[in-house]
Amino acid sequence: MDVQDEAHGDDMGGAVDQEDLSSGLAMATSHHLRLLQWARRVRVCQRWRRRHRGSVRGRAPNKKRDFNFGLRNILRDYWGADGEPPVFDEADFESRFRMPRAVFMRVYNDIKDEPFFRQRVNATGRPQAHPLQKVVAALRILSNGEAADRPDQYVRLSKSTTNAIVKSFIEFIVNKYESTYLRPPRDEDITRILAFNKDRGLPGCMGSLDCSHWEWHGCPKSAAGQHKGRSGKRSIVLETVCDHDLWVRHVFAGSPGSNNDTNVLKQRPLFYRVVRGEWPPRHVSFEVMGRRYTYLY
Repeated sequence: MDVQDEAHGDDMGGAVDQEDLSSGLAMATSHHLRLLQWARRVRVCQRWRRRHRGSVRGRAPNKKRDFNFGLRNILRDYWGADGEPPVFDEADFESRFRMPRAVFMRVYNDIKDEPFFRQRVNATGRPQAHPLQKVVAALRILSNGEAADRPDQYVRLSKSTTNAIVKSFIEFIVNKYESTYLRPPRDEDITRILAFNKDRGLPGCMGSLDCSHWEWHGCPKSAAGQHKGRSGKRSIVLETVCDHDLWVRHVFAGSPGSNNDTNVLKQRPLFYRVVRGEWPPRHVSFEVMGRRYTYLY
C-alpha cells in the first residue's frame, strides 16, 4: 500500500507540474501579446506626431497664395473687373460650371452666409478666402472631376482646404435642396408631366427610368469581382427617375456593377412600393384609343 501511495503521489506531482507549466506559458503568451499591442500603439502615435507636428522647428512654411489674387481671377474671367467685360461669356460659364449663371448665383447666395463659407480673418488680421473662391473650387472638382490640388493654381486654395470645401458643399446642397428637388411628384406635378408627355405621344408616362454604370476608381480589391461590369471596369450602378425638366424623382445608387437593370430593379425600394400598391397613384387617369386607364407608368 505504501509503494502504491508513493507512486500515486509521484503521478499527482507530475500532473501539477504540467498544469503549472501550461498556465505559465499562457501567462507569458498573454503578456507578449500585450507588449506587441503596446508597441503598435506607440508606433502609431509616433507616426501621428510626425505627421501633425504643428508649429515646431522643421515644419514646412505656409505658401503665400494671395487670396485676393485668386478672387480677382474669378471676377475678371466671369464677371468683369475694372470696367472691362468678362473674358468668358454665358456659354463658357455654363460649360465650365455645368449650370447657368442664374443657378450658380442662387446657390452662391444661399451658401455664402454659412459659417464654413464666410470670409474669416486669421490671427494676423489678414482676410482669408472669399466665399466665391470656395464655391468655384467645389464646382470645379464636382463638375470637371479634377483632383483636389488642381484648382490651387486658379483659386489659390490648398488641397486640404479644397477637400473640406467639397465635403461641406455637398452636405449643404443635400440638406438645403433635397426636400425640393428629390421628392415624389405631387398631384400638380403629375398633371403637368402627363400633359407634356401626352403632347409628345406618350400618354400616361410619368418620367424616364435609367440605370448607368459609374466607374469606381477607388474600389477595394476585395470587392473588385462583384463590382466588375461587362466592360471589365469596376463600377457601381446608379438608377434615377426624372422628368423632362430634369427634376430627379428617385435615386438608387450603390448596386455592384455586375448587376444588370433587371437585378437593380428588384433591389430598389421603388419596386416594392409598386408591388404593395403604394405607387403610382391611382386617382389620376389617362385615355388611349378611347379607353381609360388608371395605372400610370
